[in-house]
Amino acid sequence: MPSMQISYGSNLTNKRGRAILRINHFLLLLLVCFSSQATTVLSPTEQKLTNQRKIFVEAESLAYNPQSAEYQALVAQLVDYPLLPYVQLKALMHNINRKNETQVKAFLARYENTPLDRSLRKAWLRYLSKSQRKVEFLDAYKNTGSAELACRKIEFSLSDPAQREVALTEVPRLWVVGQSQPKACDQVFRIWQKENLLTKEMVWQRLVLAATNGKQTLVPYLKRLLPEDQRYLADLWLAVRKDPSYVSRGSQFPHKQVDKETQILIYGLRRLAFSEPELALKSWFALEKRFAFTAPQRQSITERFAIALAVADHPQADLWLDKASADSSDIELFRWHLAHVLRLGNWQHALELIEAAPQGISQDLAFQYWLGRSYEQLKAADLAQQTFSKLADQRHYYGFMASGKLAQKPTLHDKTLSFSAVELLEVANMPQARRAYEFLQLERDLSARREWYDLQLKLTEQQSLMAAVLADSWQWHDQAIFTFARVGYLDDLERRFPIAYDKTLINSAQKNQIDPAWAFAIVRRESSFMADANSHAGARGLMQLMPGTANYLAKKKVGRSTLFDPKQNVEFGTQYMRYLMDKMDNNPVLATASYNAGWRKVLDWLPEQDTVPMDIWVETIPYKETRNYVKAVMAYKQIYSQRLGQPSHVFKELVDMQIAPIHQ
Repeated sequence: MPSMQISYGSNLTNKRGRAILRINHFLLLLLVCFSSQATTVLSPTEQKLTNQRKIFVEAESLAYNPQSAEYQALVAQLVDYPLLPYVQLKALMHNINRKNETQVKAFLARYENTPLDRSLRKAWLRYLSKSQRKVEFLDAYKNTGSAELACRKIEFSLSDPAQREVALTEVPRLWVVGQSQPKACDQVFRIWQKENLLTKEMVWQRLVLAATNGKQTLVPYLKRLLPEDQRYLADLWLAVRKDPSYVSRGSQFPHKQVDKETQILIYGLRRLAFSEPELALKSWFALEKRFAFTAPQRQSITERFAIALAVADHPQADLWLDKASADSSDIELFRWHLAHVLRLGNWQHALELIEAAPQGISQDLAFQYWLGRSYEQLKAADLAQQTFSKLADQRHYYGFMASGKLAQKPTLHDKTLSFSAVELLEVANMPQARRAYEFLQLERDLSARREWYDLQLKLTEQQSLMAAVLADSWQWHDQAIFTFARVGYLDDLERRFPIAYDKTLINSAQKNQIDPAWAFAIVRRESSFMADANSHAGARGLMQLMPGTANYLAKKKVGRSTLFDPKQNVEFGTQYMRYLMDKMDNNPVLATASYNAGWRKVLDWLPEQDTVPMDIWVETIPYKETRNYVKAVMAYKQIYSQRLGQPSHVFKELVDMQIAPIHQ
């Protein structure tokens, strides 16, 4: 029988090792048919792989001396091991020189455009650059994402008259960026500027990028490149970036370079609208008398002010929302217009607004739910029933809200993906899949993901679904979830909402007296069960806990590695959920919002006196991220309640919930 590489995972002692446990019955039967020893068919192969993993790690440690007999003996035992190329890569990285040129070129050709290519190609190009081997550099060059190497490529091309003209056209994409570029680019930029190819417009474009979203320390350098009569604009950019209220100082905008001053003003006003709405309004009324803003600029400001005023519940919000909505098809604007009307309790206006919205917006699930709510409040019971009945068929926050209104069990539309064993084996035996799996066994998740992402680029839609099934069978739930979402197959709830880390989550939830379904929902939203998740803000692990939060809960400093341990992370996470429930009068909606935004911020969003229906309160949460987070977690909680066999109907309780003031 030919070797079947799908034999991943019979080593159940490894936390990653339970492969195939979720692969369907048909596949297991197929594997049985290929072997006369069905009960042990996987064991010899897995035993060999287990041994090769140890040899691989040892060979890596000796790769600095690939000529040694010990290294050669180890490599000989890895001939058919998926990660052998990584040992070879490490050996080459230790020996980048002319002597190994043939091996380097052969390796790059074999693994071109893969994770194995990129690191070696960068090192090889840097070696060729340093050695001034221009022809070889240009022959080996491919875009690696390195600005330094891209500039070297242009520099070497400029020395060839036949390539010079084309090379000069490549400079602007490296120059017009909001950040400083490596020193290797300086020579290229000098040559380009001497050719008088740097235009005033390019300087302005780069200045705008640096001043708005880039590195503001680049602005003084760019200021010197501006015509003398425009240099004051750089100072204006810096002043407005530092403090958007600077736009209120009209005398500082001399009305010389009107178009460019207007661009700065628009940037400042859009920021000021949210931080100081009153000053923004006052400034706008003064500035529009002096500057001829274009129609698109006026619409941009109107929409921005309308949303900002609605968020702040400002007295002029109605005026600006009506004005902005008249000439807009922006769904976020209409959503805030509706939210503001709902907050005021004007149900007739809400109905009119939904009916007048562009069809693409009015048919959105949120607007359909509020259409049903408007009918309900306006005593049109039959229309409300019809609207909710249609919406309740959707597996979505608003569909679940509609089912709550109808007092019926939510519809999940759970449909496990069907597939053939041949389709699954095809993906499982792809080199990238085999390498990803081996990295998982070695607990090198980052390397596994690099291979997995590279694999995704090469798959058809059906193959991507097979990859999702494969990842799920490896207990690699985050990649299964992400892949199903990317492809758009959303009905396989067993794989999209896995019962992972179940003992840990259920035990910790019960210990801290919180609903296990809620704990699963938080993990699903926070990390998709990625135990090594690490956000830009520093949140870590399954439940994305900040170190400061863990330190507070533990009453001592918690080590970095602790939060990447699933059991420890979940213990702290569920303890924090209990803490938030205590802060929020045992209200899971408020506690969920607090998990995302912080409980002090949530207190600021609560009504001061009267109660507010939960659905309206959620719709008026100022932070879009938190608003969507609450909706998602509540929907996930419903799904997990049903998956865990809990009898609770989450949304039947939510539709009647009132949000009340909380006084700490």
